Amino acid sequence: MWPFFFLSWLLPWFVFRYKPTYLLAQCPVLGGLAAAFCSRVFRIPLFVELHGAHYFAPARPGWKGEVEHVLYRWLSRITFWAATRIRSLSDDMSECVLQVCGAATYKKVIVIPNRVDLEIFRFSKSTYATDGCFRVITVGSFFPRKNLYALIEDLCKTGVDFRLTLVGAGPLKEEYLTLADRLHMRDRIEMVSLDHQSLAALLPQQDVYVHYALSEGVPRAILEAMAAGLPVVATRVGFIKGVLCDEENALVIDQPYTDGLVKSLRSLAESEDLRRRLGVAARHTIEERFEWNRVFDQYRSAIKAMSLEER
Repeated sequence: MWPFFFLSWLLPWFVFRYKPTYLLAQCPVLGGLAAAFCSRVFRIPLFVELHGAHYFAPARPGWKGEVEHVLYRWLSRITFWAATRIRSLSDDMSECVLQVCGAATYKKVIVIPNRVDLEIFRFSKSTYATDGCFRVITVGSFFPRKNLYALIEDLCKTGVDFRLTLVGAGPLKEEYLTLADRLHMRDRIEMVSLDHQSLAALLPQQDVYVHYALSEGVPRAILEAMAAGLPVVATRVGFIKGVLCDEENALVIDQPYTDGLVKSLRSLAESEDLRRRLGVAARHTIEERFEWNRVFDQYRSAIKAMSLEER
């Protein structure tokens, strides 16, 4: 991650060489600071994106999370000062920008949600009946903030005959496998790394999507599961409130997460009608608000409308 920060300082050469009309930074710090410098020196409008909650609160426990949060929070202010527009993923995220960065930065914010390509995720569940075991899937990197270690432990407390598919990769894979061995459930867990096409084909074959993270922005993984018509169980973290509505298009759980997961999984495992109602509502939410082309039109229009006078 941080090597990219240093490599990003090659950006001034590229800007000088190719003379772009607009600059876009997908992170206010990793690439964003170099883009802010170029925006000011070369007088080019800058569009900055926000994708996570770590600008507003630590993404992981302990001193490392605190230090990381402080760095992101203060360094991002430099980029926000230079930015012409700041993309927020939801109204909740915009409110956090106002509270943390002030009214001057908030004036630059425009809400453009994440998007899902329904050409790729065109397949939705056709049946909500189960085949004897309850198929649970989650997508994300194997890092502590995704809370997958706790998910494996807590699934064992549900009393549901489940099969868990973890889609992703990362340094904690061996820890998860060791835990599965200790709990005598290695045969009930599969870990795979998939491209989008393969993921789009796999999701409708599952019974429920669980997002058990401790910190999030507005994860696209949840949106893609919703596009597949899966009922979603998710922790109430980050800015998912703008996407998920408890009991309407998902089941949203509060702390203690173990209790919420056990209750939600049992309810879904026992009720085909509940699975169908939440899954159909989830797909409808994506089609109405997060369809790729519709959101991209907002994105492109916001960039093309920028001018230096707005800063």
